[in-house]
Formats: sequence, structure tokens, C-alpha cells
Amino acid sequence: MYLQKSSSTGFYWLLLLVALYLGWYFYYLNLHAVDVPYIDDYDAILGYLLTYEKADAWTKFKSLFLPHSEHIIIMTRIAGWLSYELTGHVSFRGIILAGNFLSFLELGLLYTLFRPSLRFPPVYFFLVVLAFLNPQYSPTTFWAMAVWSNIWVLIPVTLSIFLLANPKQWFGAIPLAILAQFSNGSGMMIWPVGVFILFMHQRPLSQYLTWLLAGSISCLGYFYILSQHPVSGTFEFSNLALVPLNFFAFIGSYAALIGGLGGQIMAVSAGCLVVIITFLMLRNYIKNNDRAALVLLSIMVFIFLTALSAALFRAEKGMSIIIGGRYRHYSSLAMALSFLMCFRLITFSLSRWLSFFSWMVIGVITGLSYFRDIGLRLTTEWMTVANYYNFLHNQLDVYTIDGTPRFGETTLKAHQTGLYVVPLRYDLARQLKSATVLKFKPTPQCERNEETKVDKVVCGNYWLLKEAYFQFPSSSKEAFYAVLSHGSRRYVFPTSSTRNDWLAILQQRRYFKKGLEAEVYDCHISMINAQIEWLQMGDKPKLYHTNSIITVNP
Repeated sequence: MYLQKSSSTGFYWLLLLVALYLGWYFYYLNLHAVDVPYIDDYDAILGYLLTYEKADAWTKFKSLFLPHSEHIIIMTRIAGWLSYELTGHVSFRGIILAGNFLSFLELGLLYTLFRPSLRFPPVYFFLVVLAFLNPQYSPTTFWAMAVWSNIWVLIPVTLSIFLLANPKQWFGAIPLAILAQFSNGSGMMIWPVGVFILFMHQRPLSQYLTWLLAGSISCLGYFYILSQHPVSGTFEFSNLALVPLNFFAFIGSYAALIGGLGGQIMAVSAGCLVVIITFLMLRNYIKNNDRAALVLLSIMVFIFLTALSAALFRAEKGMSIIIGGRYRHYSSLAMALSFLMCFRLITFSLSRWLSFFSWMVIGVITGLSYFRDIGLRLTTEWMTVANYYNFLHNQLDVYTIDGTPRFGETTLKAHQTGLYVVPLRYDLARQLKSATVLKFKPTPQCERNEETKVDKVVCGNYWLLKEAYFQFPSSSKEAFYAVLSHGSRRYVFPTSSTRNDWLAILQQRRYFKKGLEAEVYDCHISMINAQIEWLQMGDKPKLYHTNSIITVNP
């Protein structure tokens, strides 16, 4: 039995809860969005704008379709251009915050698929909000390029599915499908999803032919562009034996709240549950032929196909990359869709305990997600800032085998032309220059680690420096870096710390254990005989000067 709009109660509670949560979520985004390029931002945004900044209008338009690895990311390019044209320089923070509003738009589309009832009143949609919006996919959330490709692609895909499910508006889905495909490689999955919708609706043959023709032309154009800019290692199959596990882990990574084998089991289990719910929804749709149910199924099929492609082409590091934050927004969306499906599938009255259990599980997962993200966000921010310093002042990517010279060149040129200006808060060079120098007698531990990376892109050789004296800063405005000096050259590395257990947190009122450590990579240059210093960055920076050096036998 469904509520009439005139007699519906609980909408005010829903609006209040959603407003409070979205306000907190935006505060979280605003607090941790770093106005510094991150990994592929150097190529996808800075390098791209430097190359085509002074090009004519037609060349600029064509440049939007240039591939980035195996992806064509036109919306990322457009976001970069808009930031530059509106402000005169690139604001990565602005790009990140604007891109995250896309998640709010996707939530609005999901709400149109929610049908409140006496069994599931309006406030139950808040479960969908909590499932979809969380810090589980932090690397994507705070990565300018990824936000405008990985998150954005959900918008044209969802809109395309809405239109395609309507026999009178289906043709409008074609331009949206093309836009999705040329926004991110996963957008290509909209074409088989479209065939699924046409088949389930038993549409005329002419619609099949039109859709397949448009998809074929779009895909041929996509792969033709890729063939003009070949990249080694694209579309390579790997770890085929683990494809089924990777598939389920991709879908259920939302539930992987711990690392290692335990987290993998949780992800696979949650993925299996999502597949079962989807199968039950398919059976229900065949009986009732409900258009909203078809939309839910179609978005889920899109996620399944994306999971399959990731399981086939992105498993070079095993299950870790499948469960990694770069793809978790797909799993969060799958969980949100699962709730919407359950609201339709459950026709019996739920006990209070079972209802409470659902709220408790989602509440705990959401809370633990923020809890686990505290250290990740800060250490990722420090790594981003340290990388920029090393690119600008040393022309070096310390984490790679070849030093990624193009990133250094791009950074220097962007700095010289004013295309990007690092904010004072993140200017490590200024902090080092103005820091109060303090003599420090350290008690360091120095360990050598040799690791072999499967992808042969990121070097695995590093020195692990540990200093028990320092404490992870409690203020987000402060940061700690290890500074390694070779003559006049200074190389900066972020520090990290280990979380306390729950009891220690309560007793010490500290999230992190005392002591800091830094992974000092020496892939491209040797750090042997480098002098160790520690920079405490903040309003009053301090540089702890030591006489310690890295030696072969520390």
C-alpha cells in the first residue's frame, strides 16, 4: 500500500536528515579538497591546457577528444578549461568541489525511483543517501580528473537509461550515450545496457537497428581515436582465474571495511548479495513490467558490465585495485540501488528489530568509513603536496622508476606561465625558507625494503624511517614531512602514523599512536648519504635539523 502525496508524513524528516548530512558531507569535502594537482591531473589538465592554451577554437574543440590512456575524458577537459577561463589560472580545489555536486544530482535522479509506502515511509530514502554518499571512494572524490570522469559518467548514463525506458523519448538517449562514452571508458557500457532495455520492453526492430547503428559508429570512432594515440599495456587481460572473485569484489567493495583477506571476503559476500537482489528484481519486473524497476535494473546492469571490464583489464595487482577507492563509487551506487529494489520487493511487514538492524548496519558502515578515512585523507594530502614540491624544484617523481620527467616539465612550465599558482598553505619551499631551525637529536630507525611491483610503473624500493619523538598533528592545518638533503637539493616525503586501537583512543584521546614514519623512495636517484630533517608545516613552521644520514648499513 502506497502513501498518497496529500497524506504522506515523514517528508520533513527526510528533508531535515538529508540537509544535515549533505551539509556535513560538503563540509568534509571543503575541509579536505586540496588545491594541488594529483597524479594524472598533471597530464590530463595541466599538460593539456599548456599544449592547447593558445590554439584556435577548432583545434581546442578537437583536443577535447584526445585520449588519456584508454579513456577519452571530454568533461575533464571542459572542467579544466572553465576553471582557467573563469579565474585566469587552474583551481583544482574548485574543480573538485564542483565535480562533487554531480553526486548530489545522481541522488536526485535516484529519488525519482523511490516510491514511499506505509511499509517504507519517505525517511527510508535516507538509507539510500547514506549508502551512496560516503568517503569510501576518497581517492576519486578528491581527484579533479577522476571526479569529472568517474563520477560524471553516471549522470549521462542514468539520464540515457531514463529516456530509453520511455518508448516516447528513447531517441534522446542516443546523444547522452555518446556523451557518456566520450567522458570515460566505462560509459561505453551504455550500449549493451540499451540493448537490454529494448529487449525487456520488446521494442520494434527499427529501434534496435537505430541504437546498434549509433553505438557502432560511436564505438568505431572511439577506437579509431585510440588507435591514433596508442598506449602500451592498454586492454591487456590478466589474472583471468580471479575474474569471478574480482567481479563480486568490485560490486561489494562498499562492505570491505578492513584490509587483507577479511576485507576481500566481505566485499565478495556483499557483491553476491547484490547480484541475488538484482536477480529477484528481474523476476519481479517480468511479472509487473514496471518502468521504474527497469531503470533500476538497467543501472545495475551498467555497474555489472563495468565490474566485468575492471575484473578483466584492471586486475594486474590482484584484488587490491578492484577494491580500491578509485572504483568504490560504483559499489556505493550498487548498494543504493539494492535498497531501492528491496523497498519494492519486500511485501511483508518488517519487524522493528529487522528494520533497526538495517539502519544500524548502514550507520556503522558510514561512521567507520569516516573513521578510517581520517588518516588516509591527511596522508594523501601530504603526499600530493610533497609530490608537487619534488616536481617543481627537483623535476622528479620520487615514486617511479624513470622519474616521470614530463610531470616535472609540466609543473615548471605551469608555474612559470602562471597557469597554476600553488596556494601559500601548500608552498613547501616557502615553509622551508621561513621555518625556525631547531637542533634535534633523533632516535630514528631506518629499514631497507625491496619490493617488486607487478605493473613495473611504481618503484617498490624504499627506506622506512621511523621517529618515535613526533606526534601526528591534531590540526588539519599542520603537517609533517621528512626532508632528505643532498647538497643543495632537498627531497620531501610525506609521513604517516598507525591508528591506535579503540581502547587506546579512549584512554589517550588520540587517534594515532605516537611516532611518525616516512617511506623514502630511491627509485630514480639514490638516497644513500642523504641527511635527514623533519619539517613541521603550519602557521609557524619548524625544521628539525639532525646530523643523521641514510647509510647502507643503518
